[in-house]
Amino acid sequence: MVLLDNLSSRIAAILLAGLTALLVLGAALLIWPTESGGGVRFYQLPQPEEALAMVEALEASPASARPAVMKALDTGVIRASLGDDFPDPLRRARPADARDPGYAAYGRTLAGRDWRVEVRRSGRLREAPMPGRAALRLSVRLKDGDVLTLRRRAPEAARRYLGRITLACAALLAVTLLMILVAVRQTTRPVESLARAVTSFGDDLDASPLPPGGPREIRELSAAFNTMRGRIRGLVDERTRMLAAIAHDLRTYLTRLTLRAEFIADPQQRTKATKDLAEMSQLLDDTLLFARQEARRGEGARPIEVRRELETLVALRAEMGQALTLAPGATATALVSPVALRRMLNNLVDNAVAYGGAATLTVEVTADEVRIAVLDRGPGLPDAALARITAPFERGEASRNRRTGGAGLGLSIVRALAHAHGGRLVLANRESGGLSAMVVLPAAYDDRSTRLTL
Repeated sequence: MVLLDNLSSRIAAILLAGLTALLVLGAALLIWPTESGGGVRFYQLPQPEEALAMVEALEASPASARPAVMKALDTGVIRASLGDDFPDPLRRARPADARDPGYAAYGRTLAGRDWRVEVRRSGRLREAPMPGRAALRLSVRLKDGDVLTLRRRAPEAARRYLGRITLACAALLAVTLLMILVAVRQTTRPVESLARAVTSFGDDLDASPLPPGGPREIRELSAAFNTMRGRIRGLVDERTRMLAAIAHDLRTYLTRLTLRAEFIADPQQRTKATKDLAEMSQLLDDTLLFARQEARRGEGARPIEVRRELETLVALRAEMGQALTLAPGATATALVSPVALRRMLNNLVDNAVAYGGAATLTVEVTADEVRIAVLDRGPGLPDAALARITAPFERGEASRNRRTGGAGLGLSIVRALAHAHGGRLVLANRESGGLSAMVVLPAAYDDRSTRLTL
């Protein structure tokens, strides 16, 4: 149930159910009859001796006194009425079976009289001292031919209980529920704050620490979370510094090797060595960029006209002899860093051209998002590979040959950059063949729009 989907509602529901069960149990103990005759006699007809006493009292009373006797009998737990003949059978009852153990008790006491007892369709007349617990109505013919009918009903005490006391219990439940909700809310609010802090930390490693509050256990949990947050942040910073240091030192050696490669006598080998060194330098740049974007949120985000950027990209790629087209569409403004947007688009286009030979760019705008898709007609990817291809150093092509693809950081960088700007990367195989690589970014609107700029 939606109402019981949070901790506050569940705790309140448990406490309220327990209180309700306690009230119902108290009511049952008050009115439930016992074998010794205790409790409010609410669920049974008169015992055989009591029924006989009522019959004899009516028979001994003169006709002028019978109304007063009937009035006296028609109080408490029994509804008494006097008629000329036996009443019509009740719809939910059946005549008592003479084989029932309790039938003999009425038979012995009312011997020689015409009498009938009706019980519930699934009930039985049990033995004394409570043979009338399952009975609904008892009818006995008097000596003068009239028929006395006795039918059970709620006693005055039970009616009062179900009336004013029920109202008091409802008020008690309402006040108790309000107190429970307030108490539970005060207890679970720190848990909600902790959940929000964990989510915020997952999106932004620079999120502020969680302030301690609430009960002792919650404060200890918050302190443990802040400690874990600091350690994770320190590990990420240390990793970034380590990679930056390695990249700096390796660039020094790469520069030396590049200078020495110029002294290689064979022109073909010199060209290959220079190309390998350039690819190693690019690999270092990609690794460092990926580590930095994983360590922090994107910086320099501002409203960018996406279609203008795509038109520039298509023109540049055309000069390089690549088949890149831009599909018609509406103008879109995304909240993103220009450098990050160009890096994401270049990485996706490089993949599309490398594996599909050509690519098509499309732009879609929704209420809060701008979706930029790079569509190719390459072989696509197996479904199992789509889930892991954005991991660092994962490639759709199994070899590590640079001529058939990069080092496996291109899509990882795109995903990291998109996530850093509050977006995401979505990969899917196209029904017509090829792969769709979609970057989803937050939409931004200028002052002329009906929406506020994000």
